[in-house]
Amino acid sequence: TDSSWDDTFQHGPSTNNNHTDHSSMESNDTSEESLQDHLNWQLNLTPMSQVDQLIAENIIDGIDNNGYLQVDLSDIYQHFQNASEQALHEVETDEIEVVLRRIQQFDPPGVAARNLSECLNIQLDQLESDTAHLETAKEIVTSHIQLLGSHDYRNLMRKMKISEALLQKAITLILTLNPQPGASITPNNAEYIIPDVFVEKINGYWQVRLNGDNT
Repeated sequence: TDSSWDDTFQHGPSTNNNHTDHSSMESNDTSEESLQDHLNWQLNLTPMSQVDQLIAENIIDGIDNNGYLQVDLSDIYQHFQNASEQALHEVETDEIEVVLRRIQQFDPPGVAARNLSECLNIQLDQLESDTAHLETAKEIVTSHIQLLGSHDYRNLMRKMKISEALLQKAITLILTLNPQPGASITPNNAEYIIPDVFVEKINGYWQVRLNGDNT
């Protein structure tokens, strides 16, 4: 699997060894569009009632940087039951679910999923219906996501009663999906390495000096 899939099961920090003018570069990062900005921009272009828009805003606020919804729909429902406006009291859980489905059609594909299985299914549903091995891929991510994550292909073939060749083709399709859709939108905060020493070659001799800013 490629690096984005490895990150799904084990996250590692990214580093940048450029140690000059940190503050100015970090301030530039803040001007980049956030995932919430990107989703709210699409929300403003989506026709829906005022109540549904409020529901959508609550859902978008609960989406993390990887694109996953971290708030239970029951919490959103309770929020509206506690609201001061009578119209909001009439919001039903089914209506919240419908609004969530609409947001899950936003860009990036797979956004607002509640777990990895749902995230991958959203992306598979957006493929053409005649995509090769689509149904096999859907069954894997719906019912056997843990076996896929642990690379237990022997059990996958046994449970699904499919050949190794068919399994490999379905997995190849799954690997074209993005398990962290929000990461393609969310700007990365730069992490800088501050060296303890500097090593330079001067007049043919290596010289080592301490970093005074880090002493």
